[in-house]
Amino acid sequence: MKNLRCKYKTGRSKRHNKVSSAKDKPTYTYEITVITPSGEFKEKEWEVLVAKQAKELLEMDILKLLEDYNFNPNSWLDTHEKAYKYALDLYASRIWEDKEWVNYEEFNKLLNKKECVEQISLI
Repeated sequence: MKNLRCKYKTGRSKRHNKVSSAKDKPTYTYEITVITPSGEFKEKEWEVLVAKQAKELLEMDILKLLEDYNFNPNSWLDTHEKAYKYALDLYASRIWEDKEWVNYEEFNKLLNKKECVEQISLI
């Protein structure tokens, strides 16, 4: 299991020239690189790796719960995409295991409610 916790992110603007018959028109894109203890990854690549790790560890329910927990009416995250990206960041740092986290007790109560215990009847 790689340590994909985000230490920090860097951004760089890249210039692209759009060639036309009249005049070259420059366009710009912004690329974000995520720096982790395991190395540097482009933002999209890092998102895929974190989601893949959650799937491999059978923790997709935790990732989904983190997304839902952050996307509520009182949250500063106004779209599901922003909530998902923030949930990936929280998941990569394994925040729900840190007892110093402000929402540790509240989130773990929600997490324990989500766990279903099924009883199998042999009759």
